[in-house]
Amino acid sequence: MSRPAELTPSPGQLDDAALEARGYQRCEHCGKPFPLAVSRHRSRTCPGYALTWARDTMRKNRENLRTYGGLAAMCTLTPPGVDAGLVWDREQCRHGPDERCGQRSGCKVVPDVAVLWNERSRSWWSELNRVCKQRADRVLKRLGHDGKGGVLLYQWELQKRGLWHLHFVVGLETAVERVWAFEYAAAMRELAPRYGFGFVDSKPLRRPERAERVASYLSKYLAKWKEDGSCEVTETVLVAGRSYVNYVSRNLTAMSGCTMRMLRNVRIAWAWRAGYLPDDAINPFELLTGLLLLEQFDLQRRSRAP
Repeated sequence: MSRPAELTPSPGQLDDAALEARGYQRCEHCGKPFPLAVSRHRSRTCPGYALTWARDTMRKNRENLRTYGGLAAMCTLTPPGVDAGLVWDREQCRHGPDERCGQRSGCKVVPDVAVLWNERSRSWWSELNRVCKQRADRVLKRLGHDGKGGVLLYQWELQKRGLWHLHFVVGLETAVERVWAFEYAAAMRELAPRYGFGFVDSKPLRRPERAERVASYLSKYLAKWKEDGSCEVTETVLVAGRSYVNYVSRNLTAMSGCTMRMLRNVRIAWAWRAGYLPDDAINPFELLTGLLLLEQFDLQRRSRAP
């Protein structure tokens, strides 16, 4: 007769010595394990890395939208309301029983309901985006244009009521891009309730701005400057439950070369050049690439200086 198999403890349940024997170390900021071969814990939700992640993401948005260079607009897709079952948790309300619940009053959606909607919203968004893109592409085809469109980037933000909503950026520089963007937004307004979402704010389509300026709007959802000059990340960055908070079109990253991995290599190259890291801290090819990009960033900063 076979005996029951013993449960293998997870890395989070081991002491520091046992972790090191398995090739892990414990993060001093959040207590979670990460490999010994890695210089630091690179997790968005880790307090010791969250600001670095936010700054890299803001830089990635800015550099890629600067590469696009044309007019753009940021629209917003929100979750539904109480009618769709996202009811308020009256036990967490701070106002009187006779007052209406709302985000401005600090009210939250029932936690179990919010978790369920947040989990399903990722697949709902993927399907909604696919269908709306197909509709807009078909309109271009009927007009005799062979190309296809797509969003430049999108970014999730956590609402105060505990639900994730989405900001997406579309290009409006050319006539073809404007047709695609308006058709895409029209399809989204029609289909959003069918895929579990609520209101679609597409008014910015009628007031396009330079793409780089749109990037500054996205930045405030990740980090905010305090009066003392320091930068503080928002709850969107620190809260778990959303593995993919930010997406940039591959067409843009192919032109700009600016990705999260590239920015990490640039930081490592800077630290190596300053003498903070040993020579074997990074692959030689990636180190060379990082140094070249670091020089490019320095040149761009000097050219923009007054």
